[in-house]
Amino acid sequence: MKNLLLYVIIMTITLSSFAQGAGNWAFQSKTNSFSNTGGFFDEVLGLSDFEQTNAYNQQNYYYGTNDTVIYIEVKALINVKADTYILILGLSQISDNLETCFELIDQRIQTYTTECKIKSDDIYVDFISQTPIFVREREKKIFSKKYVEVPKGFEIKKNIHIRYTDCKDADKYLKLAAKNEIYDIIRVDYIVNNHKAVYDSIRQECVRLISKQVGDYKKMGVDFEADYTSMEETNSCTYPIARYSSFTSYMPSNYDPLTNGNTEINLVNPNEKINIFYNKLPYNYYDIVINPDVVEPVVQFSQTVKIKFVLKKKQ
Repeated sequence: MKNLLLYVIIMTITLSSFAQGAGNWAFQSKTNSFSNTGGFFDEVLGLSDFEQTNAYNQQNYYYGTNDTVIYIEVKALINVKADTYILILGLSQISDNLETCFELIDQRIQTYTTECKIKSDDIYVDFISQTPIFVREREKKIFSKKYVEVPKGFEIKKNIHIRYTDCKDADKYLKLAAKNEIYDIIRVDYIVNNHKAVYDSIRQECVRLISKQVGDYKKMGVDFEADYTSMEETNSCTYPIARYSSFTSYMPSNYDPLTNGNTEINLVNPNEKINIFYNKLPYNYYDIVINPDVVEPVVQFSQTVKIKFVLKKKQ
C-alpha cells in the first residue's frame, strides 16, 4: 500500500511539472496518451514516434556488417532571421456596375497605400478575379415554372503584396488595412537573401564535427586507413508558414466589451476557439544547432553530411 501511494505521488508530481512547460497543444496533440508503445515519459514530453526514434536511437558512427565499412553522419540546423518580409493582403469589391466596381476597389487600394507611405517599388497589386453575380428570377410566362439567372452585379478581387524589412511594420500595415476594410491576411513570406552563404556555414560546421569524431575514434584505436572514401550531403529549408500548428483554446472569449453587458445580443465567431502557434523544427534530431534560442519565427536551414570509409582488408 505504501509503495502504491508513493507511485501515485511521483506520477502526480511528474505530470504537474511537465504540464507547466507544455501548454494546451501538448495535451490536444495526443490521443490515447498512455496506450501507445512509446512509453509514459515520451507521451508526457510530447514526442512523436519520429522524434522518439531520433531522441533515443541516434547513431552517428557504426560499423558495416563485414567490419570493412565505416559511416559517420552529422546533421546540422541553423535558425536564420529573415532579411525581408512580404505581406499579402486580400480584398474584394461588389457593385452593380463593372466600372464602378473597379473604381471603388482601386480607390481603397490607393487610400491604403498612401496612408501606409509605401514606396512604389515595395508594393504590387495582383489582379485575382472578375466574377459576375447572378440572381435567379422566375420567368414571367403563363403556366411557366422555369427560373433563369439574370446578371445583377460584379465582384472584383485583388491582392496587395507589401515588402518590408522591419517585422514591427506589420502591425502598422494591418491596422491601416482594417481601417480601409481590408481584413483578409493571406500570408507572410520570409525571405533570406543569401542561401548559399548559409549552407556553406553549416556545411563547415558538419565537416568540423566529423573531423573531430574521426580524431576521437583514432584515439580509441579505430583504424581509418581506407581504400577509398565517399561523401553524401543533403540540405533543406523550412519556412515559418510550414511550421504553424493549430490548437483549440480552453478558455471562452469574453464579448462583454462588444455587447456592453446586454445579454440579448448573441455574438457569433466561428473561429472563437481556433488558434495557431509557431512550432519550429525540434532540435533532438540534430547534432549541431546554430542560433537555437530565437524568439521570433525564423527560416530553418538543415544540412546532413555523411562520410563512407571503405577500409583496406587486412591480410
